[in-house]
Amino acid sequence: MAIRSILTSYTGSGGGAAALHMSVLMAKKYDARITGAVWQPPNPLRKRSAAFLTRDIDTILDQMETAFVEERRLAFETTVAEAGLADRANFIALGNTGRTLVELARAHDVVVMGGPADRGRSEDFSIRPDVIALRSGRPVIIVPADYNAPAINETAVVAWDGKRASARALADAMHILATKDKVTLLVIGEGPVKDREQIDDVLRLLALHGVDAAFEQRPAATGGIGRTILDTCMDLGAGILVMGAYEHSKFSEDLLGGVTRDILENADLPLLMSH
Repeated sequence: MAIRSILTSYTGSGGGAAALHMSVLMAKKYDARITGAVWQPPNPLRKRSAAFLTRDIDTILDQMETAFVEERRLAFETTVAEAGLADRANFIALGNTGRTLVELARAHDVVVMGGPADRGRSEDFSIRPDVIALRSGRPVIIVPADYNAPAINETAVVAWDGKRASARALADAMHILATKDKVTLLVIGEGPVKDREQIDDVLRLLALHGVDAAFEQRPAATGGIGRTILDTCMDLGAGILVMGAYEHSKFSEDLLGGVTRDILENADLPLLMSH
């Protein structure tokens, strides 16, 4: 199955611009359609100060919200037109439809999003990509804010721990991995692999999908498992890291830290995450 529909949450700058750039590269590679979406929440002033808002102030707030969305629409449409993709792109302002980004994501093959939003007003128009991965049931590619590669890097690393989330990520990424020139199945740990038979089974599955993957094991370095995974990606020249999100609960990772959180905060390459 090929990628045919890409959803990108577009804020117009920073991570949103980088995500749109990658979406354009992917749309060209896979002959896919792009949907750009801006989530527009209710202005907090309407909740906190509703009793004190005059009709004129209410009108001004409406105009500000409309202008914000239209600026993003114009930037999105300009970008896809310059890429020659205007005939297979559309833009949605979710605040006007009653739909959420999570709901919209379920009708697309993959979601491409930036990392942390820019400071300022645009923060109100974004949703954390790890939350989309957790709630939508769709894979999310998280793109660093400075990503501007002229072409897609065709080297991939799959972080594998043998658990449910990594299996889910592998399945969700299969149609991408099948197009890569080099794929590495990475296990972090020392000594003999705990379940070498499972590793062989996974490599066989990849081969059946036309993916000639290599296996690599590395011991966890001083910076922890997350840092070791990212360092390995750099060593191998990877253009994307595939991994499962929150094998433990998101609450515990937010509270205590964990591999998912470490990689989200420090990744300097696109990250495909599934849960």
